This record gives sequence, C-alpha cells and structure tokens, in this order.
Amino acid sequence: MRDIVCNCQMVDRKSIDKAIHEKNATTIEEIRRYTGANTGCGKCISYINSILDTEVPKVTQKIDKTQASKFKLW
Repeated sequence: MRDIVCNCQMVDRKSIDKAIHEKNATTIEEIRRYTGANTGCGKCISYINSILDTEVPKVTQKIDKTQASKFKLW
C-alpha cells in the first residue's frame, strides 16, 4: 500500500521524499514542479508542508556537512 499524499494527482510520499532529497526541493512550488502534487484541489498542502518541515532540515544538514568538509584550511 502506498502512502498517497495528493489524491488528485496520485502522488505518493516516496515521490515527495525523492524530490526533496534528490532534487533539493525545499518549497511547495518546487514540489509542485517536480511531482505535480498540490496542482488540483489543494487539500494536500498541509500534508506536504508537514513533510517539508520534517525533511528539509535533513537536506540542509547534509549540504552543510558537505560544504564544511570542502573548506578545511589545513
């Protein structure tokens, strides 16, 4: 059973997570562009925002760690 986030466009949680972690989508507009979610009735916006609130900090931490390791002075 898939965890459907957007019933209008049949977008599942895996697709949302993939857009966030692989394409660095951090806004609802980017999620719309990459997945098509939230382009119908709009009822899924709160669910998508809660996913963004949970997953985006993970992405930014990963980016910060990567950038920090690139700029060692010694």
